[in-house]
Amino acid sequence: MKTYKILFASLLLAQTIAAQIPERPQTPKPPFNYSIEDIEFDNADKTVHYGATLTKPLNKKNFPTVILISGSGAQDRDGTLFNHKLYWVVADYLTKNGIAVLRIDDRGKGKTTVGPNPKELTSLDFSYDIETALTYLLNRVDIPKNKIGLIGHSEGGVIAPMLAARRKEIAFTVLWGAPIIGGLVTNTEQNLLALKKANIDSTARQRFAELHRAELNLYSYVSKENLPKAIDSVFSAWRLKLSPQEIKSLYVTDNMVVGQPAQTMYMGLYNIPWMRFFISYDPAKDLSKLKIPILGIIGAKDTQVSADENLALIQKITEASGNKKVMTMKMTDLNHLLQTAKTGELAEYEKITETISPLALELITTWINKQK
Repeated sequence: MKTYKILFASLLLAQTIAAQIPERPQTPKPPFNYSIEDIEFDNADKTVHYGATLTKPLNKKNFPTVILISGSGAQDRDGTLFNHKLYWVVADYLTKNGIAVLRIDDRGKGKTTVGPNPKELTSLDFSYDIETALTYLLNRVDIPKNKIGLIGHSEGGVIAPMLAARRKEIAFTVLWGAPIIGGLVTNTEQNLLALKKANIDSTARQRFAELHRAELNLYSYVSKENLPKAIDSVFSAWRLKLSPQEIKSLYVTDNMVVGQPAQTMYMGLYNIPWMRFFISYDPAKDLSKLKIPILGIIGAKDTQVSADENLALIQKITEASGNKKVMTMKMTDLNHLLQTAKTGELAEYEKITETISPLALELITTWINKQK
């Protein structure tokens, strides 16, 4: 009798665990009709060791190859996020359709080491990581050297033009959910969305945006020593313009806004090198240098990166620079991961069974295969 009780309890436990693991039907499963090679390589000065996977079509020679560039935050090569294997799903689809894909563990994940000064790292440092991967591919005899491109997701969509502007070997690039409007505007918009969720009215939100943009703008030209005084000066001038209702809505006191001291809030952001670079760097400068084919793709329900603003800016910048090989696409009902979504909010990502829309995968794949 005791045996049956243990067996029954084990079955219940297994059912409970299974119920907790969301269904992810797009996660690749063997057998695979392409080659899979786990590889390792180092940067030039041997300070960082990288782990990666290269998937390559079989029985094909003149194929394109892409390097996947991840979004912000350390991620493994599969892009594991909310039980989704986002970058593995992308790599699987592309490789089945004749495109080789190199996906890399970010620093501190998988087999990639952290390297020196991890707290000082910025998007610029990560661009050199991807450049190391490019050099690795260029040294392989089985990779066509004139058909190597980039797919940059989110922050990766800022890193991609940064690298392509300095390495002429890049043949094309896909900018997926890329904040080309820059970190200052993107961060401001993300904060406004948070205030909206907190039921703060639109007028007060716009007043906060004025403060936020002015404070973040200080990062570009004010030294750290002079920043506290500059923060207080901007805050004081801004506070004088507020109505009593706006003061109440934003919880403003002599030195606080939305429950935080202004100096603590903005010195805190400044003291994060990654954030300081993100806010100060203008992606438009590197994007304007590119003459290669570019695909810009953003979901219409992306709540992290504005589709309309960023796609319009990609078109504006490239038209002004004379690049006529540009296509932009706002995809209906898709979020920042290009999942089919209802709200597009972060909390929804894990609830969605789909890892990435098949329509998005088909668009990216077809576009890459059309590049000469």
